[in-house]
Amino acid sequence: MVINLINKLIHKIMKTIKSMLAGITLLLAFVTFNASAKTHTSQPTQSDVVKTYINAINNGNVNDLNKILDNEVHFNTKRGENINTMDKSQLLDYLKNNTVAGVTVNTNTTVLSSDDDNAKVKIEFQYDGYTRVDIVTLNKALGWEITNIDSSNK
Repeated sequence: MVINLINKLIHKIMKTIKSMLAGITLLLAFVTFNASAKTHTSQPTQSDVVKTYINAINNGNVNDLNKILDNEVHFNTKRGENINTMDKSQLLDYLKNNTVAGVTVNTNTTVLSSDDDNAKVKIEFQYDGYTRVDIVTLNKALGWEITNIDSSNK
């Protein structure tokens, strides 16, 4: 009788432990699923990318620019009949070493085309005496990035 009572008690304890483990497993599964299902709210928007680009060109702030440039970005500058092309690292180095702070510049931004995955934006940098026009192509993979820049002077 005592052995029977002990067996029932052990059976009840084991059943409780199994239920607790099943609950913990379910909880971990839901936490893991919820963590992977979150959206990329920390990713920059199309507008954020354009503002970051303008800030980098105007002020030489390339720390944030590095985050929004695609690794395969091309920066094409037309000078007369010549077209010079820079990759990401060359562009970042150029902006670090050639941006002058305190220069007065006005910018005008025009969205030429845009959908859920791609955009083309025209940015005019109006300096004293000339205007630089950049056509910036953006692509949205995990977040908006600049994939191509065509720059010319007027």
